[in-house]
Parts: sequence; C-alpha cells; structure tokens
Amino acid sequence: MRVSTNQIYQVSTDALNSSLASSTAEQQRISSGNRIDAVSQDVAAVTQASGLLAVKAQAAIFNSNLDELDMRYAESDQSLSVIHGALGRISEALAQSRNAALSASDRSALGVTIQSDAAAIAAELKRSDSQGRPLYSGGVADANRPALLVRPGQTLGAEITLSQADQDSIAALAGSGWASGAGLASSTNEQRAAAQALVTRLQASALDARQQVGGRWQLVSTYQNENQAVSDSANTARTSLVGTDLVKSISDLTLFSAQLQAARSLFGRISANSLFDSLR
Repeated sequence: MRVSTNQIYQVSTDALNSSLASSTAEQQRISSGNRIDAVSQDVAAVTQASGLLAVKAQAAIFNSNLDELDMRYAESDQSLSVIHGALGRISEALAQSRNAALSASDRSALGVTIQSDAAAIAAELKRSDSQGRPLYSGGVADANRPALLVRPGQTLGAEITLSQADQDSIAALAGSGWASGAGLASSTNEQRAAAQALVTRLQASALDARQQVGGRWQLVSTYQNENQAVSDSANTARTSLVGTDLVKSISDLTLFSAQLQAARSLFGRISANSLFDSLR
C-alpha cells in the first residue's frame, strides 16, 4: 500500500511538472514568435535561417544606398532643370538680340536678363545637397562620392553626369563680355551668333545630363522594389524555418493548459489523502 501510494504521488508530480513545462514553453514560443529556443533543437533550420538573415541585412544596405541616391537624383534633376531653363532663356535672348531692327537700348535690356540668368547658373553650380555636400562633383567620376552598391555586383553613380569641361563653360558664361546690358549692346552680330551656338550646345549637354539622371532615378525605384521583394521572401522563408505556427501553438497551449489543470486537480486530491493520514 505504501509503495503504490508513493508511485501514484510521483506520477501525479511528474505529470504536473511536465504539463507546466510544456505550457510555459508554448507561451514563450507564442510571445517570441520563434519555435526554436536553442541551436541544438534544429541545427539545419537555424543555419538556413542565419543565411536568410544575412540576405535581409544585405537588402537593407542596398535600400539604404538607394534611398540616398533617390534624394541625390531628385536634387540633381531639380538643379539641372534650373540650369537647362536658364540656358534656354539666354539662348532665346541671344537669338532676339541678333534682330537687326533692335536698338542698342533693346539689346541692353536683353543683356540684363542674360546677366541675371548667368548669375543664377553660376550659383547653381556651387550648390550643395541636403547633406551639405557639393552637388556638382566635377565630372563623371568623383573620388569623394563613389558609386554605391544597389544590388549584388551592380552600382549606380551618385554624381551629376555633366562633364567638367561643360561645367567650366557654363560657369564662364557669367563672365562673358556679352553677358551684360552694356556688353550685349556693344557686341557684334558675329559675337552674338557664336555665343548663341555655345549656349545652345551647353543647353543640350544639360538636357542630356538630366535625362541620364532621370534614367538612373527610374532604376532606383525598380531596384528598391526588387530588394524589398528579396527581403520579404527571405523573411517568409525564415519564418517557415524557425517561426512559430500560431494556430498550432495556440491549440497546443490549450491542450497543455487542460492537462495542467487536470494534473493540479489530481495532485491536490492525492495531497489531501496523504498516506500518513491512512496509517494510524
């Protein structure tokens, strides 16, 4: 009788502890979202999950670079638009100044507008981006602003694609002899024709640079979507490997809770009817 009672007591204690441990473990899985608490539980799954985390981290770096490029290209596009527009107005003013019917005062007035646009262009070439860095890097490559990695094995340049020679020529317009009221009024028709040809070429260069920036800007959006898809896919795969199946965990928790309640009830009854109460 003594041995039998002790065995029942031990069985009920084991059942109570087992149900409590199972219930606690399932609650932790639901809370953490992870079904694996230690590498030893599933080495292969944990190894694959670590690789997927690395994929997500790489995608995050790519998208951080793309966010920077998105800002840079937006500012570049806006600046090149300003320059292209100002060059267009200068070209138009020079074309009008070649009208033989214009008086010197008429040409002087056109020269004043040219001077204003040339000054605006010169200021634009000294512009900094929102982080205080020079927007115009001085050519196709810039050692201080290297191309950024945007996906495996592929980079995009961060600089404006306007050659240094064209930047120098555009900047020099403000100091040209014809780029003022008095200068344009006293210039010859040949000088005005040569100036117009130069400005027209520079306007085409600014437009080409803007188109290149626009093409890269479109790629930014495409690559951002691709990297996000890669990140989402890696996250889904990782969750399937080590994540908690909430439906199953909640079902198991309900079962373990019922078992725990039953074990506690049995343990309570056995404790109340102690062997020592039976032996007098």
